Amino acid sequence: MSTTLENNKEASLEEAEHEQVFSLAKEALSYISTFRTPPTPEVYEVWYRYVEGSNKAIQNQLSYAVNVAKSVSTVQLLDLRQQFLNTSNTAEANHHISLQLATEMEGLQSIVSTQQGAIVEFGDCIASANDRLNDETASAAEIKSCLNLVLQGNDRMKQHIAEMDSKLQSSKSQLVVLRDDLAELKKLILTDPLTGLGNRRLFDETILRADVLRQTAAPNYLFLLDLDKFKTINDTHGHGTGDDVLRFVGNSLKKLAGSATIARYGGDEFAIFITVEPDQAKQLADDICQFFFANDLTVRRTGESLGKLTISLGAAILRGDDCSDSWFERADKLLYNAKTGGRNRALVERKRIE
Repeated sequence: MSTTLENNKEASLEEAEHEQVFSLAKEALSYISTFRTPPTPEVYEVWYRYVEGSNKAIQNQLSYAVNVAKSVSTVQLLDLRQQFLNTSNTAEANHHISLQLATEMEGLQSIVSTQQGAIVEFGDCIASANDRLNDETASAAEIKSCLNLVLQGNDRMKQHIAEMDSKLQSSKSQLVVLRDDLAELKKLILTDPLTGLGNRRLFDETILRADVLRQTAAPNYLFLLDLDKFKTINDTHGHGTGDDVLRFVGNSLKKLAGSATIARYGGDEFAIFITVEPDQAKQLADDICQFFFANDLTVRRTGESLGKLTISLGAAILRGDDCSDSWFERADKLLYNAKTGGRNRALVERKRIE
């Protein structure tokens, strides 16, 4: 009887799990239909993770687009997949480097152990010779034998040291290579492949340092900006042109913002972390808006005009009582107000409250 009950319970659980998966799949497909995104496996995967709720980064990114902006592009979905789901290559590279590091560390441990053994052996040789030399009855032949023993031990020690030095130099060179590989891998993990700017991971890592940044004397700003009516460019000229525009924006921000930390944290959403005085922050924000408005863009392949590219921008100064969430929320609200206030404008906080 108990076996039958357990089997029935397992069957019920499997049925419930099946129903849940089926429900999530239907909801994901409904989003595909609502936002007219192609039903490819890559797009479906992002929508499924969104409705499933297991990937908080994707959920946070798409919630605004779905519920507020009411606009989701295929580029945005593929970008989210690239940043938060397609991690197999970097994980494999990280695993490979970790194995190499482990091998090198084992090699260093072997070198140290061998050197310690050589030292003990030479020490025993010295101790033995010392005992024999302290014997008052030792003959000249025995004394000569002791000295030869010490000289032989010294020669072996020199040979050991030369061998160990060669091995240490080799390991040092390999560790330098691995260190550079790790640095390159970290850069890859934190880089947006389309624009070459930082990605959402870099954005998250940087904004979480708010607790550290607010302790500095210099003012720290978070700029949030996005492109006005970017969806129109994608819908009218295609996503290839949209990608070209995003690359143009990324390259331009690098030139305009200098050494600031810049990230593309969403589809056409960018962030700049910069340490500047309020007057400088206002000037930079205005310069960014004016730069893009001053450029008439054309489609590279056809020469067709795209017209003016405008952006909206909100910049919040890091306050003494801020956490990462409150800092972001104020910048996001300023960006929203810039949008609703007519677009093509920058709203910048000027006062730092301690």
